[in-house]
Amino acid sequence: MGSAMLVGREREIAVLARLLERTPLSGAVLLMLGDPGIGKSSLLHEAESRGRARGFRILRLVGVECEAALPFEGLHQLVGPVLDQVALLPRHQREALLAAFGLVEGAPPEPFLIDLAVVELLAAVAADRPVLVLADDVQWLDPQSHEALTFVARRVAGRVGIIAAMRRGHTGPFLRAGFPELTVGGVDDDAAARILSAHAPGLSAAEQRRIRREALGNPLALRELPITMAALPSGGLRPPTLSDRLERTFAGRGAVMPPATRDALLVAAVDPAGDLAEVIAGTSEMRGDPVTPEVFDPARAVGLVTLEEGRVAFLHPLMRSGILQAESLARHQSAHRALAQTLDDVYRRTWHRAQSIVGPDDRIADALEANAAQALSRGAVIAAINDLERSAELTSWSALRGHRLLVAAGHAFGMGRDDIVDELLRSAARTDLTDLDRARTEWLGEMFDHGSPGDAGRVHELCDIALRSAPADPDLALDMLLVAGFRCYMADTGPAARARVVACADRMPGTAGDPRHLATLALAEPLLRARQVIKALTRTPPSDDGDALRVMSMAAQALGHLDLATELLDRSEEILRRQGRLGLLSQVLTMQALTHVLRGDLVRAADAAEEGKRLAAETGQSLWETGTLVCDVLLKALVGDTREALRRATEAELREARGRNAMLSLLQLARGLVSLEAGRNRDAYRILRAVFDLADPSFHRAERFISLMFLADAAVRAGHREDARGLLAELELIARETPSPMHHINLSYARAVLAADEDAEDFYLAALRQDLSNWPYARAKVELAYGSWLRRRNRIRQAQSMLTSAQSAFDRIGALPCGDEARLELRATGAPIAWPESSAERLRQITELSALRLPDEEIAERLGLRPAVVAMYRGRTEPGTPR
Repeated sequence: MGSAMLVGREREIAVLARLLERTPLSGAVLLMLGDPGIGKSSLLHEAESRGRARGFRILRLVGVECEAALPFEGLHQLVGPVLDQVALLPRHQREALLAAFGLVEGAPPEPFLIDLAVVELLAAVAADRPVLVLADDVQWLDPQSHEALTFVARRVAGRVGIIAAMRRGHTGPFLRAGFPELTVGGVDDDAAARILSAHAPGLSAAEQRRIRREALGNPLALRELPITMAALPSGGLRPPTLSDRLERTFAGRGAVMPPATRDALLVAAVDPAGDLAEVIAGTSEMRGDPVTPEVFDPARAVGLVTLEEGRVAFLHPLMRSGILQAESLARHQSAHRALAQTLDDVYRRTWHRAQSIVGPDDRIADALEANAAQALSRGAVIAAINDLERSAELTSWSALRGHRLLVAAGHAFGMGRDDIVDELLRSAARTDLTDLDRARTEWLGEMFDHGSPGDAGRVHELCDIALRSAPADPDLALDMLLVAGFRCYMADTGPAARARVVACADRMPGTAGDPRHLATLALAEPLLRARQVIKALTRTPPSDDGDALRVMSMAAQALGHLDLATELLDRSEEILRRQGRLGLLSQVLTMQALTHVLRGDLVRAADAAEEGKRLAAETGQSLWETGTLVCDVLLKALVGDTREALRRATEAELREARGRNAMLSLLQLARGLVSLEAGRNRDAYRILRAVFDLADPSFHRAERFISLMFLADAAVRAGHREDARGLLAELELIARETPSPMHHINLSYARAVLAADEDAEDFYLAALRQDLSNWPYARAKVELAYGSWLRRRNRIRQAQSMLTSAQSAFDRIGALPCGDEARLELRATGAPIAWPESSAERLRQITELSALRLPDEEIAERLGLRPAVVAMYRGRTEPGTPR
C-alpha cells in the first residue's frame, strides 16, 4: 500500500526531509492533517525510512479507535523501547514514569511529572543519536498519552524531532498547541491516473474518470473503489461522504465473512490491546465454542487484518471503524461481555463490563470507582475522570451520582481542564447533591470562574458557605475563606466584606497556624492584620509541603514582606518543580516574577514571567496568565521598552485585569513610568496620583505603596510637592499599623525626595541606613536621588560617588531609564560615564533618526525619551562632544 500512497507526494516528502535536516540542530515538530486514507501513515513510514538512513533512533506510537483505551498505552509504545535507560532520570521522575506503567508502587505521581520524565528520557536517548518520534492517529491516543505527547512537543529541543499525524475534523491538545502544520490533501489528476493504472489496469477510460472524480485524489479510495465499482450508484458516492463510503466498503467485506470470523473481527475491534491470545479467548467466549487464530484467515485474505508477533491489527483505521459501525449495540455489548469474562486484569475487566451494559448497575459503578483509584495511583488522572464519569452514569442513587461527578471535577481542576470541570459541574447540578457537595460545587466553580470583580455579595455568600461547611469539612471551609480573601485583595469589595472574611476566619477553631488561615487574613486586610500574620509566618517551622509554602508566600507578598516571600517562593518552586505540579508552579512563578521586579532582580523576573505565562496557559489558569502579563508590563517599563509596555498594558486590561484593582494599580504604575521617562512630568503625576485616589479603579489599599517612590519623583518634577506631602502624611499614619518592609522602604524614599532642602539629607541618610541588601533597585534609587541633591549643592565628590554607585547598580539590574538618569547627573559633574550593553539598541535608534537631521525634541518624542537623554546619546558619536 505504501508505494501507491506516496505517488504525487513530492511536496510533502520535501517538507519531511527539511525537518530531518533541522532536527539534530534545534529539534522540530510537525503535525500532518488530512482525511482518512489520504496517505498520512505512508508519509510517516517514508519519514521513518529516511530517518533510519540518517542514523535517527525511531520511536513510534499509534492511537487506536476504541472506547476502552488503556491509560498510558500510547506512552508505553513511545518509551517502551528505551525504558532500559530510565536509570538516567532523577529519582522522582524515574519513579513517576515507572508508576505510570504499573511497574512500581508508591504515592500517586503528578501527571506533569510523568510528562517531564518523558522529556528528560528522550533528551537522554538523543545524547547518543538524534531521536525521531512518529505518532500516528493522534486523535485516538488515550487521553494521558495525548496530553503527554503535547507536553513533550512543546518542550522539544535539539536532536529530538516529532512528526504527528491526525485526522481532520478532530480536536485535542496537540491540535490546539499551535505546532507547524502540513495539510495533506488529495493527489493531483496525473498522480491519481498513475495509481489507478498500477492497481486497476483493466479499467476503461470512462471508469477511470468516474473513479478519479469520486475519489477526490484520496489514494486509499483510488485503490479500493475499483474493487467495488460495480456496486457504485451512477450518481456517485455522495451518500454521505467518501470516508463513510470507504467504511461501508470495509464493513461489507466483514459482513460476508464466516460467522466466526465476523465475531473475531468485532472482538478485535473493541479490544484496544490487540493481543491475539486474548482476542481468540474473547471470541471463543462470545461464541461458546473454541476458535483458533486461523479464524482470521478469511479476513487476512481480503486485506482487513494482519497477524504479527502475537498481535492482531487492522490494516487501516477505517477498517476497524467500518466493522464497529456495521454491528449492532447488542453485538458490541456481547463482545465486551466476552472480553470481561476472559481477562485477568481487573482494571480492563471492569472497563469492558461497564461497556457491556446500558445501566444502571451499582456493583459495576462501585468497581469503576475502584478503577479510578487505581488509575490515580498511576498518575492517569484523565482515565480516572472517565472512570468516575462512567461510574456516575451507572449509579442509581442520585446523591452518590452527583458526588462521583464532583470528585471527577476536582481531579479535572487539578489538571487545569476547566472545560471538563464545567461539563461535570453542570451534570452534577442535575443531581440531588448533599449540602456539603453543594458547597464543593461552589468552591470548584469559584476556582475557574472568578466572577465579577468587586462583588461584595459573592464574598458574603462564600463566607456563609464556609461557616456551614466548617463542622463537617473544615478544610473546605478554609479553602472557601481563602477564595473570599483573594477576591477582597484583587478587587475592592468594600470594608464590610473584608471585615466579614476576617471575622469568619477568626471563628474557625484550631486553624490559627494553617497557611490558608494566615493567607486569608493577609489578603483580606493586608494593612490591619500585617503585624499578626508576619509574626506568625516568621515563627512557622520549615515545611516540605510545596502548596503550603505557596499559600504562605502569597500572604507574605500581599503584606509587602518580599524577602520572606522570596524565601518561601524559592522553596515552594523547588518542591513543586520536583513533583511536577505545574499548575501550582505557574502561580509560584507569577508571584516570583512580581517579587523580583519589585526588589530589582529584573533578569530573574523576566525568566519567571515567561515560564509562568506558558505554564498558566497550559494549565488553563487565565487569571494567573494575565498576572504574568501584568508583571511583564511593569518589567518592560523599568527596562525602557516603553512601547511594548503600553501595548501589553492594554492587552492585560482587555483580558482579566479589568475591574481588578491589584492588577490595574501596577498597570497604572507602568504608564506613569513611561511618562516619566519621556519627560511628561505633569502627565506622570496625574497618572500616578490616580493610584492614591479612592474613587479610581487603580486604587489599591496595599499596592499603592509600590507607586509612592515614583509619585515623589513626578511630584518634584511637575511642581506638586505639597500635594504629594499631603498623601505622604496619610500613608505615614497607615504604615504605623504594618511592619511591611516594602511599604517602609517606599516611605523612606518619599520622605527624602519630598522634604525641604535643608531637611533632606537626614532623610537620605536614614533611607541608606536601611537593610537594602536584597533591594538593589531601591538602594540605587536612593543613591541617585541623594547624588542629585548633592550635585545641586555643589558637593561634587560626594555626588560623583553616589551617582557612580547608582549608575553601576542600574546597569547591572538592566534598568536603562534610571541608568541614563544617573549618567545625565554624572555628566553634569564632569565625571566620565559608562555605557552598558543594553544601551546599544537605544544608541542605534537615535543614530538612525539623527541621520535624518531630526532635532532632539522630535527624536525624543518618537522614542518616548527626554531630549536631554537624546543629546547625551548623540554625544557618544559626535566628535568634540563631552562624553
